Amino acid sequence: MTTDNNNTDMNIDNITKELALVFGQLKRVGHIFSPSKDLRQSESNLLVHLTYLCPLGTNGIKVSELSKQLKITSAAVTHVIQSLEQKGYIARTVDPSDRRSILVTATENGHDFVEAREKELFDRFQHLREHLGTDDVRQLIRILTKSIRFLSTYQDRDEAKP
Repeated sequence: MTTDNNNTDMNIDNITKELALVFGQLKRVGHIFSPSKDLRQSESNLLVHLTYLCPLGTNGIKVSELSKQLKITSAAVTHVIQSLEQKGYIARTVDPSDRRSILVTATENGHDFVEAREKELFDRFQHLREHLGTDDVRQLIRILTKSIRFLSTYQDRDEAKP
């Protein structure tokens, strides 16, 4: 092997490591919202998801369905729901079509909380867009989307294993 090949192999190795480190950094900055004084991250995530699934005026969703959507156990969802209900962000009602089932939905306060947090988020991304410029943002979106699709194939394979 020539020295050039070794350098190329080392560069590829370093680039691969740098790529992995950058994706690791995304997790640190990748929370949907900045930390809240009122809610833990798990509560914020569930509330956001619930407001998207159940807009104001809808009946709500069963805990088991919410659990599937979030890919966490029903027990964990129930624990977070109890906390959010005590804070006035979520309400529980009896399912009119199956009186044995309970539906959960975000209250008006819950929707207002998410709306305010989304405004903060979109303001931050607007600043990022201005910082990077439209062309770089379009490239970033294209590359991240392509990367996520590729990396999700590993997750799909892992979930399919017995």
